[in-house]
Amino acid sequence: MLDSVPESERAAVFAALFAICDGSAFLIYGVFKVGGGADRFLLTAAPELAVRIRIDWARSEFELLGFTRQAVSWPRELDAL
Repeated sequence: MLDSVPESERAAVFAALFAICDGSAFLIYGVFKVGGGADRFLLTAAPELAVRIRIDWARSEFELLGFTRQAVSWPRELDAL
């Protein structure tokens, strides 16, 4: 899945996945809840690289669902809250 990602960005993906494991991802990265279930999130691993993951809280597991190489930013709808 990560074969098309340059090595420097691949390291950013692995760092983000490790941050999920140690619990610091929600402090370090932009984390957005996405559709498809209560356990699916999008992490901004780099300015133009976001990782889609599924977290199984009960089992302390996560699954890499995919990634996007488009810029991801804070949804404007949330600024009104």
